[in-house]
Amino acid sequence: MNGDGRERSIAVIDMGSNSFRLVVFRWVPGRWFRMVDEIRESVRLSEGQTDGRLRRRALARAEHAALLYAAYCRAAGIDVVDAVATSAVRDAANQREALEALTSSGLRVRVLSEADEARYGYLAAANGTTIRDGWFLDIGGGSLQIGRIAGRLLVNSMSAPLGAVRLTEAFLTGDQRSKSEVAALRKHVRATLAAHKWMEGGGRIVGIGGAVRTLAVMEQRRTGAPFVNPDGHRISREALGETIEALLALPVDQRRGLGGLRSDRADIILAAALAIDEAMAVLGCRRMDVTAQGLREGVFMEHYLAGQEPPLLEDVRRTSVLNAGARFAFEREHAEQVADVALMAFDETARLGLHPGDSGEREVLWAAAMLHDVGVLVDYSAHHRHSEYLSLNTSLPGFNHRELALIASMLRGHRKGVPSLDPYASLLRASDEKAYRRGVAMLRLAEQLERAKAGQVRSLHCAIDDGALEVTVRCAGDPSLALWSAAAESPHIERAFGMPLRLAADGADPVSLRRA
Repeated sequence: MNGDGRERSIAVIDMGSNSFRLVVFRWVPGRWFRMVDEIRESVRLSEGQTDGRLRRRALARAEHAALLYAAYCRAAGIDVVDAVATSAVRDAANQREALEALTSSGLRVRVLSEADEARYGYLAAANGTTIRDGWFLDIGGGSLQIGRIAGRLLVNSMSAPLGAVRLTEAFLTGDQRSKSEVAALRKHVRATLAAHKWMEGGGRIVGIGGAVRTLAVMEQRRTGAPFVNPDGHRISREALGETIEALLALPVDQRRGLGGLRSDRADIILAAALAIDEAMAVLGCRRMDVTAQGLREGVFMEHYLAGQEPPLLEDVRRTSVLNAGARFAFEREHAEQVADVALMAFDETARLGLHPGDSGEREVLWAAAMLHDVGVLVDYSAHHRHSEYLSLNTSLPGFNHRELALIASMLRGHRKGVPSLDPYASLLRASDEKAYRRGVAMLRLAEQLERAKAGQVRSLHCAIDDGALEVTVRCAGDPSLALWSAAAESPHIERAFGMPLRLAADGADPVSLRRA
């Protein structure tokens, strides 16, 4: 990867069967990347095909969108433009005519093969979640892609003309409530997928694409989720069934009032939901993890990780936290020092048997420590509240909603009062209250030990003596400020571990510290 430090921009244009999207990313090689703009246009390129030919009206809509995108890229001074067309153009009997319409603006358009489209979907799933083994599913307007992942590598993939627009036009008519039409659609999807004998065995599955994200948000709206964000959501087959029933209960022209459903998807979302349900049944998967990543992010990763094959992030969670911190202009050196001290405390208290030392809990603590001060970007006053809001409303790929709730709560509780977990109760486990109290206590202790933001703490050792938790730190320079500041966190340590805090600098006797 070229690490010259220059910020770059790329526009990835996804010319899909249902909608066109232009997404702009900015990045510095080897350091950070972020999406900075998006333009979506509902084109319905595959709508109303006759004998496999794209209609002139659809091509006119597509050409108009392409002209707008080209004008944007010129005006914005985008460094690189990568435009790709998927199944609608790939399968069109009049593909040449379609490409003439799409390139009249001067855009260069790549027509993705089935294998290419599946590969980009895989890259989106593998770089947007922590999946190592399992499946990915991507459903668009024209096609459905499914791939099997083993050891983070793509080992099998398929593409079939089972997209939401195609299935809707082939099977669903009128108000889309006919049981026989729904049954016929399901049977067709099942029969098509059954031809791929490798598609069985269950396990984890990641869903990508606009329809998947829409279904996630619809479920969140319907159930009154604590926050609405498709990234990191998990859709069970039972919950998907409830969404399907809610759709079938209404004629298509009344579905636009359902929470989370865009009006331009109201007529095709049922077909997508039915296809996804059948795919999960064939694969033997009970739940689907949702990522906000998509084909566009897969294409971008090929540029961001140029020269690496396959272009996979080494650590998805670490990358997402560092990207979020960079977006919010955090003080990285201070954040890393607080995280280091918090993890020292975590490891030491685990060594003493005060908690199990769970790796997932440790990673949540690290993420919270790295992001604890991002709210300062809004304002220092109440920055703990701003940090909570920002963490829930930014992209943190790799973390599920339970983990996001814990991170956000720890950000809110890292100073002043420690809030209740009640607002996020529906996402949490019974054991999370204790983990949360521990995490907040160690984060607060770490920040106060680094109160001067000078990186003073070099090591930290914990011991239990006479019913107290002794924390001995070795500091560079005068430790008095660190000890004085950290003493205020004794009540939180006692609440988390059931014993009072004693603090000392290396070489001095441990003492109980009380502020005047």
